[in-house]
Amino acid sequence: MHRQPIKALWTGRLDSESDERHFRYFQTIDLSGENTGAQVALLGYAVDEGVRLNKGRQGAVEGPDAIKTAFAGLPVIAGAMVSDYGNITHDHDTLLETQQELAAEAAELLQRHQLTFLLGGGHDIAYAQYLAVRQAYPGKTVGVINIDAHFDTRHEAQSTSGNSFSQIIEQDDEAGYLVLGIQPSGNTQALFDYAERHDISYVLAERFNSGVPDEVVSQIQQFIDSYDVILFTICMDVIDSAFAPGVSAPAVLGLSSHVVAELAATIASCDKVSSVSIAEMNPVYDIDNRTAKLIAYLMNHMIGKKFS
Repeated sequence: MHRQPIKALWTGRLDSESDERHFRYFQTIDLSGENTGAQVALLGYAVDEGVRLNKGRQGAVEGPDAIKTAFAGLPVIAGAMVSDYGNITHDHDTLLETQQELAAEAAELLQRHQLTFLLGGGHDIAYAQYLAVRQAYPGKTVGVINIDAHFDTRHEAQSTSGNSFSQIIEQDDEAGYLVLGIQPSGNTQALFDYAERHDISYVLAERFNSGVPDEVVSQIQQFIDSYDVILFTICMDVIDSAFAPGVSAPAVLGLSSHVVAELAATIASCDKVSSVSIAEMNPVYDIDNRTAKLIAYLMNHMIGKKFS
C-alpha cells in the first residue's frame, strides 16, 4: 500500500521566513508530488518483512520516517528542490508483490527526477530498486554497487533481506556486482565461493582502515565505466556500530562514517547514478537518533556533490 507524505515529519528550526540562504528542507519540501522541476525525490520503503524472513531484528519499518524527520531540519544545499512521495508499506500476500509495487512507483520517479532516494526498510529494497531501474532503462546494462558488510546472496525460496543480489545476478546475465566493505566474519565460505563463481567484485572492510585507497577509487571508476546504468545502494550495517547503532545487524570493526561519506559522494555524483537506496535503518535500536542523522547527512552530502 502507498502511504501519502506525512506533513508532521517536516519541521525544524526556523531561521528566516524570507531569506532563502537560511532555508532548511522543511521549508521547501514538496509534498504534492506535482513539482516536476524538483531535482530530488524521496520514497520510503516502510517494510521489514524481508528482515523478519531473514531472521534479523525487526524495526526497520520505522526507518523511512525517522530519516525524513532528521533530513527535514538540514539546510538546503546546492539549491536542491526535494519532493517527498510518502512510503510504500507491506500489505500484500508476498514480499515480492510489495517490491514490485515499489518498483512501479520508483521507475516513474527515475524518469521525473535527477536523483531518487529510496529509504528503507530492509535491504530487500535493493531488488525492488533493480526492478525499477529495469523498467526505467529497458535494454541498458546495469552495474550494482553496494556498500555493505554482507554479500546478501543467499539462496532462498522467496524474497528476503538477504538475497536481493543473488536474485539480480541469477536473472540478469549482463548485470555486474561490486561490494565495498565486506566483513570476512559476516559471510560464510559458501558466500565467498558464490562470489568467485559469479565474478562478484568486492573490497574487504580492512582495506578502508586508513581511508579510501586510490586503487579502490580506480576500481570503482572502472566498474562504472563498464555499464550503462549504475544502481547504488548502501546498507547501514556496513558502518561501525559506534557511528550507526540503529541498524538491523550492527557491525563490529565496521567502516567509519567518513569513509562511507567519501565513497557515497564519489559514486552518487556519477551521471549514471539516478537512484540511491539506503537500507536497514532501525530506529528501535538507535541512540539519540544517531543513525537517522547520519543518513540525513549522507543524503545531503550526496546532493551537494551531485548538484554543486
